[in-house]
Amino acid sequence: MSMAGEIPAVSGDTTWITCEPTAVRSLGVYIHYPFCVRKCAYCDFLSAPGDDAARKAYLEALIREIRGQKSLFEESVIRSVFIGGGTPSLMEPDEFAELASALRGTAGDWEADAEWTIEANPGTVTQDKARCWREQGVNRVSMGMQASQDRLLRRIGRIHVMEDVRQSVRILREAGFDNLNLDLMMGLPDQSREDWQETLREALALEPTHLSCYSLIVEDGTPLKNMVESGQMLLPDEDTEREMYADTIRILDAAGYKQYEISNFAEPGRESRHNLSYWDLSEYIGLGLGASSYLDGRRIKNTSDLRQYIKEEHPERLAVVEETLNRQDRMSEWMFLGLRKTAGVSDTDFKEMFGQSFDEIYPEQIAKLLWDGLLERKAGRLCLTRRGLDLANIVFEAFV
Repeated sequence: MSMAGEIPAVSGDTTWITCEPTAVRSLGVYIHYPFCVRKCAYCDFLSAPGDDAARKAYLEALIREIRGQKSLFEESVIRSVFIGGGTPSLMEPDEFAELASALRGTAGDWEADAEWTIEANPGTVTQDKARCWREQGVNRVSMGMQASQDRLLRRIGRIHVMEDVRQSVRILREAGFDNLNLDLMMGLPDQSREDWQETLREALALEPTHLSCYSLIVEDGTPLKNMVESGQMLLPDEDTEREMYADTIRILDAAGYKQYEISNFAEPGRESRHNLSYWDLSEYIGLGLGASSYLDGRRIKNTSDLRQYIKEEHPERLAVVEETLNRQDRMSEWMFLGLRKTAGVSDTDFKEMFGQSFDEIYPEQIAKLLWDGLLERKAGRLCLTRRGLDLANIVFEAFV
């Protein structure tokens, strides 16, 4: 891993200034932008529509929090940045430039291949925005395509149609983006297996470097939950959804995409470095409303109260939840997060981290999961089997 510090310079060519770093902490950065055009029927994320005044006040508070973390950034080298939401692509170019400038001005050292992602909603991508992202140093875009059938997009309350996806991809390509993720969702109301196969084919036709394929989760308190419970919407049965997942693995493998995590597929070398931070139990800081951090063995979460977040003049007071993980907690998370990756968990790495083999700590759990055909051993690693991918929650629960 390169430790050369880099700061993206503002230019049409997105050149880089390289300097020798003084930092030792490798850090992922998540920035939350909570505003969207309209709340989707299935969404329980911390997001909502906001007017110009709320957006302006939030951006000022977010920049204040970024600058308030100067001491942490000074001792860190930035591994990845992920701007999520909400819909960050709603930011106007001047708003995004202001945010990016604050980040670059506070975080001095960047890894040579630092990954900088922005989430975008189809239909909100413009030429000016895409050009601004490139100029400010963004090198990866994650877009919520979800499905290729307009009728299904309407069912779940999305504001875009499939043609918006195609148009947004064209704009991104013209702006010079060559690293693109598409989010897809299976198990949608009234979605057939044939619909899902068509969605995969349409997504592949756009030549993304990465695909995230998630199963719909019907969350409490969402409009979708009420519609499902009242019988207004019918979800595919469990067997159909399992077939959809099998289709995903088969079709994407044939197209050259490696499955590196339960729901994530990438061309070789295009895995999401930021998401790997979570599964590898690496350190990251969350900035913005409700954002979570993992630093020095502690989990920290910002307030989810927008008014409190905007009014707070002292960023160190934003944290409302803080939990210190003990050794047992960290071992448990190492196992169930690491097993999400198809490469699994390494006993050598576990010993280096905790001083013991995972077979010594979890002998009964591992033996049972091996016997049940949910785990397998591969060159000193434990990995989910094909059956284990389908029943992953059973595996994870064994280590909690």
